[in-house]
Amino acid sequence: MNVGFDGGFYATKAVSGERVAHFPSFATRPAESLFSLNGHTTVIMESAHGRFLVGAEAVKKGVTGARKETHDWIMSAEYLGGYFYAALSDLTEATQVTVNLVAGLPVADYARDRVALRDRLLGTHTFTRVGRRGQVVKVESVRVIPQAWGAVLCLLLDDNGKAVQPELVKEKVAVLDIGGHTVNYLSVDGLSDIPAETRGTERGAWHVVRVVRDFFGATHPGLNRLQDHQVMQAVVEGITYDGGEAVDLRPVVKTIVNDIGQEIIDVASQYWGMGGATFRRVVVCGGGAYLWGEHVKRAFRQAVVIPEPELANARGFYRFAAYLATKV
Repeated sequence: MNVGFDGGFYATKAVSGERVAHFPSFATRPAESLFSLNGHTTVIMESAHGRFLVGAEAVKKGVTGARKETHDWIMSAEYLGGYFYAALSDLTEATQVTVNLVAGLPVADYARDRVALRDRLLGTHTFTRVGRRGQVVKVESVRVIPQAWGAVLCLLLDDNGKAVQPELVKEKVAVLDIGGHTVNYLSVDGLSDIPAETRGTERGAWHVVRVVRDFFGATHPGLNRLQDHQVMQAVVEGITYDGGEAVDLRPVVKTIVNDIGQEIIDVASQYWGMGGATFRRVVVCGGGAYLWGEHVKRAFRQAVVIPEPELANARGFYRFAAYLATKV
């Protein structure tokens, strides 16, 4: 079984064939509801790493959460026993399965953490998704690559690992991978990245959340009880409620989104310089594409937002895993 895994600060994404796992990267200790009509949406994972309520239900019920924004979160119990195991359980119900895995790390973290992440994911994993039989997943091989490469591989390959856009082999393309905590700036020429034009920064969508929290603190202090993921959902919708009254977030969100959008363009222009004009395509991916895709397209007329941008990396990782399987 080939799997592409993208464990992001905001959301966890994984792909295997037509099956997709996609849920908020949030885990907490489970507290069972006294009565619920939504039991089928509850994901509780049990393993030697602990017992975690994961995803959307964790966001709703978690009072204290486990979301981390430092690079070493990949070593946390929540990352492995929560997000990774929940993703695998979404992709297969098989009690025993062997997996060939491709995963990604932000460009800024890649050199430092790729070996640690590979070693963490490699090997045999035993876990149970509550309500199902236990599962034993043997991760037979792990390839860790820089995150933004997933978008290139998503365009280059199909689900069988075959090249469907061979022109990419000769093109110079750029990727802006805008995530929750990081922005990856990738420059690729002839399917080889250009180090001088490839960088990562720590200024993504969570910075919008922080600004909105400051707004809440000044005007609606009761709303600071919302989880970060709930604040982000309010940001996307442009509205939330305080005491039953609507709170319009669009003015404050528009200002910070414009500020960060301009910063993303300025940083891209700094890294890519005059060479930015030579890119055949500037590919925009990551969940932040929904907030800043239009900013990028105004700055680079060759820019395109990849379909389902939040899944582009995971899908590209899966397709690369399928390609590697053909070389064995």
